[in-house]
Amino acid sequence: MIPEGQDKQQKEAYQQTFETVANKYGTGACRFFHDSGEIMAHLHNLKGDEHILDVASGTGAAAIPLAHQLLNGEVTAVDFSASMLNQAKTRAENEQLNNLNFQIHDMTAMPFSDSQFDHANCAFGLFFVEDMVSLLSHIKSKVKPGGNVMISSFCGDSFMPAGELFFNRLRKYGLDIPETPSGWKRIAEPEKLYTLFSEAGLHDVTITRKSLGYYTTPEGWWEVIWNAGFRGLVAQLDDKLDDFKHEHLQEVESLMDGEGLWLEVDVNFTQGVRPNEF
Repeated sequence: MIPEGQDKQQKEAYQQTFETVANKYGTGACRFFHDSGEIMAHLHNLKGDEHILDVASGTGAAAIPLAHQLLNGEVTAVDFSASMLNQAKTRAENEQLNNLNFQIHDMTAMPFSDSQFDHANCAFGLFFVEDMVSLLSHIKSKVKPGGNVMISSFCGDSFMPAGELFFNRLRKYGLDIPETPSGWKRIAEPEKLYTLFSEAGLHDVTITRKSLGYYTTPEGWWEVIWNAGFRGLVAQLDDKLDDFKHEHLQEVESLMDGEGLWLEVDVNFTQGVRPNEF
């Protein structure tokens, strides 16, 4: 477990990162966030009258396609970043959706009643906390018995081999990048996801793997670094950032083929059911 003070500091750092990247999150070379949200909405197999809780909603990558499927239902979208939710609100207004309710909350302490929602959704958010079992259990508690909880998470080969070059160069610049899995890599394999859902008390667990990769350019890869969760790492470079970017993009060019730079993005969509309680 992360000590309480360190956990607060880490949470504030994540919050600052997402406040900073909100206006570009999910756009351009980062479009896989919105692509995966469309897939999540489809996998929920909704009837159209449900009330869905979307946790760590961000710019609405999943909340908005979910709302489109709920002609007589609604989505409550929760995030700790006001800037991210403002982007989601603008998108919802542009698409003339009026069945979304945006609320600023810490996902680890949501104030909703037990069993308030029909289903819950969390796109690329669970792995930002140390105790993922507690968070998933907290989300599950907000869902009615028999309701579905779904998360999305990256597979282990996502962003490789460019990601490996990225982390190795960060180490050369003196950043402390642990060799042991952290963040999303802690649940990058199916067995880890099955164990996580089981320990959180979710049954009938299924995993659907989808490949969302595409060709981009070295500058497109930098968009992914700069406009997503990697931003907090490179921001630590301060006045060395320009040198780092130049050197890193030079080495990434060696990965290109005749069509460009392949961005590997494989995603696991894991869902489980809150069992009936007797």
